[in-house]
Amino acid sequence: MIAAACTAPAGPVGWAGPLPVKVDSQRLILVAHKARLYALKDGSSVAQWQFPPKDRNSYPVSTETNTGLTALVDQFTVDAATKTDLKRKITDLTVSGPGATTLKKAIDASGATVKQKADTKAAVDAAVSFENNALGNLKALYGDIATSTDGKTTYVPTFRGMVFALDTATGNVRWVRDAGSGIVGGVTVDGDRVYVGTKANRLLAYDTSGKKQWEFRTKGEVWASPTVDAGAIYITSLDGSLYALDTAGKQKWIFNSAGSGIAAKPVVAGGSVYFGSFDDKLYSVKTSDGTINWSIKAGNWFWATAVVQGGIVYAASLDGKVYAANAADGASKWSQPFNTGSAVRAGPVIAGGGLVVVSKNGRIFKLDLASGLPVEGAPPVDLLQSVLANLATDGGNTVYIVPSGGSLYVLDATGPLGAPGSFPLPQ
Repeated sequence: MIAAACTAPAGPVGWAGPLPVKVDSQRLILVAHKARLYALKDGSSVAQWQFPPKDRNSYPVSTETNTGLTALVDQFTVDAATKTDLKRKITDLTVSGPGATTLKKAIDASGATVKQKADTKAAVDAAVSFENNALGNLKALYGDIATSTDGKTTYVPTFRGMVFALDTATGNVRWVRDAGSGIVGGVTVDGDRVYVGTKANRLLAYDTSGKKQWEFRTKGEVWASPTVDAGAIYITSLDGSLYALDTAGKQKWIFNSAGSGIAAKPVVAGGSVYFGSFDDKLYSVKTSDGTINWSIKAGNWFWATAVVQGGIVYAASLDGKVYAANAADGASKWSQPFNTGSAVRAGPVIAGGGLVVVSKNGRIFKLDLASGLPVEGAPPVDLLQSVLANLATDGGNTVYIVPSGGSLYVLDATGPLGAPGSFPLPQ
């Protein structure tokens, strides 16, 4: 990965941001660290589950595999007791361990035809091998995690290029797909569609059952989650372009006037799309046709996702500064950008009536939205750890921060900043 974002790690380490979610009246905070995802109970270090699991011998195969194998057994011309026994063994099937051997022996002992036995055993071997390998080679979690509208399904993209659909309550796999290439950006869910971009210059669209609907080819790698708004899909690419597609995957227009690659997630508001680029510029273009409204220049890349509220665009740069521009014309809202003193890679959030920003070296600031100065009585808080992952909020005054050290920090931004709560991730 690019050394400006992380200091030349020996291997992928990930920078997926936290995600608060409510499912079945329980509130969980989904926290990624390296190649693991933890579902923490709100306000604690207790994990409801972790993915991948510590013990694959007790981790069930996906719901999709269970359903498919059950359908094959339903075609056997055998007695009801034999079918019931086979289905029980399918329910007990795990991605590792003796379950597959036990099930195949039972299939051999059934009265099914030779072809039915061979086909079903081959399906068992293929499914268990694929899912076990998928779990064992995640590499890291970089991209945005997303949930379904009802919060019951969590979609997890991996640097290896796998997309997992998990049961949010249990962490068990509903289905898994190989996107064909690494995923640095993340998943975006819109109704019954799941969108994900890859390093192979693709945007893939699945339905919520995992069936691929279409793919769109860009001219460069896709390093950011797409944004869906009013029936249009917006994706940025390292080819220096912003693409606008319709929901059938057809290109509506392309903006390709950036001077370098684009890895920032686009933000849509008030008929415009806002995004930063590696040419050190923040852009605003029209949603109608992609023509440019304005751009502003910083001293380094804009990579963090911008925030738009009240007609103002707030954007942080790797030059260490936070900029505020009028959405209409790009004119500066503040007398000068706010200097954090270190690069800012994590997307800021608005919480507690201010803009909460965390620099790469782990300093937390709460800025006044109107002036860009630290909120009175709110000195910066030092985490003393590198922060690359986007911040998240509960939609109110709580901010969730995940630094590189393997903890979740929870900040109350209601008033002046205090020390955030620290919740170490399970080991």
